[in-house]
Amino acid sequence: MAIYHLSVKLITRTTGKSAVAAAAYRASEKLHDRRCGKTFDYSRKKEVTYRCIFAPPNAPQWMKDREQLWNHIENFESRKDSQLCREIEVALPIELSPSQHIILLERFVHTQLISKGMIADVCIHNKKGNPHAHILLTTREINITCDGFGKKNRDWNSREQLEEWREQWAKHCNRRLSIATSKSRIDHRSLHDQGLDQIPTVHVGANCHAMDKRGITSKRKALNTLIKEKNMSNEKSKQLIASLKLEGETSPIQQEIVQAKKSKNLFLNPTDTKNNKKYRDAIFARTYIPILLEIFASDCKGVDEIETEIGTCFQINLNGGGKVFDYGSQIKIDSGTDEEVKVAIQLAVEKGWQGLHITGSESVKSQLFIEAVFSGFKPENITGYKPTKRDLEIISDYKPALKIANDTNIIKSYIVEKSDGSGTVGAKEKVQIPRLKI
Repeated sequence: MAIYHLSVKLITRTTGKSAVAAAAYRASEKLHDRRCGKTFDYSRKKEVTYRCIFAPPNAPQWMKDREQLWNHIENFESRKDSQLCREIEVALPIELSPSQHIILLERFVHTQLISKGMIADVCIHNKKGNPHAHILLTTREINITCDGFGKKNRDWNSREQLEEWREQWAKHCNRRLSIATSKSRIDHRSLHDQGLDQIPTVHVGANCHAMDKRGITSKRKALNTLIKEKNMSNEKSKQLIASLKLEGETSPIQQEIVQAKKSKNLFLNPTDTKNNKKYRDAIFARTYIPILLEIFASDCKGVDEIETEIGTCFQINLNGGGKVFDYGSQIKIDSGTDEEVKVAIQLAVEKGWQGLHITGSESVKSQLFIEAVFSGFKPENITGYKPTKRDLEIISDYKPALKIANDTNIIKSYIVEKSDGSGTVGAKEKVQIPRLKI
């Protein structure tokens, strides 16, 4: 399940650290530190699956070069106790795919860091069972007049800023988990503040993990095992007490079911697994519509939950009069307008899908294919349509470096379809790629 982790620390010269060395290690690259004359080569590390430097619009182009950026920081900071950079380390929810991790990070970095004037060097370490990201941040504001950095912004060191980052990371993660239809959620608050009667576990750390690989059980790991057993025992005791309550008393979940029945005309038995799942989906739906409204704020005028012949869906009403229907694992469009195609493909990206299988008229499939490629889908993962020479010319004009294989019908995973049945993006999973129907 998803876990919450966000830690912030300063990389300082006092502790003998180098900003260039830190950047080289986190990005798994070979960088030369001109100040100390050393070359740091970590290019053999294979766990880094994503690396990118984000900068405000007023930043000079050279600041997007990793070696130039951190060498400039090293040269600019002259004090022997200088604070070279700040690092934010976050745990990425294992319920999300690698592409969803990237979307999550980019949204967080742009809204919480770049918007404040920082430059962020972002790297994802995709360790098995522990995907996480390192974000190295500059500590000084950009000075346009001298094509470099100015004074340090002390507000970025405040406790209030740290609390804001912690809270916003939880909100960003939960938003992505909701879009991905995962029921997991994380909370930045302590167990005490959440009102949970549990004992917090202790941080294990790299040394303890190394000991574990050698067959040595560390004291910290043994303590965590005892804490987890104690928490599990407490939880079982609570469940037993709840089961022994008087018949007239209702649990919070039963009260919530009663309320759901009143508001959504649901007649559900909480002991019936099948109906309980429907109930859970209904509760989830109440948080899903506001997320769709936020994502497509500039494109739609409202979202309705409706019943159709093939089930319940969310109807996204576009400003131009078009409609996009979100069935969770399928997406359908109404008439094949440019606006519908754009929103449908964007929704597929937000859901973290890796490929599409498109059906419908040739003109609709052409639109969907081109928009999907421009949105980052690999051509070989788009099936159900063989691009024409004109399609390839359009793509070549905008993405000249992109090479498309002659046979694009390699992976069968998705469908794009119009609401009248003539054109859908939908899901016949043949490989381990998320499904899509439009």
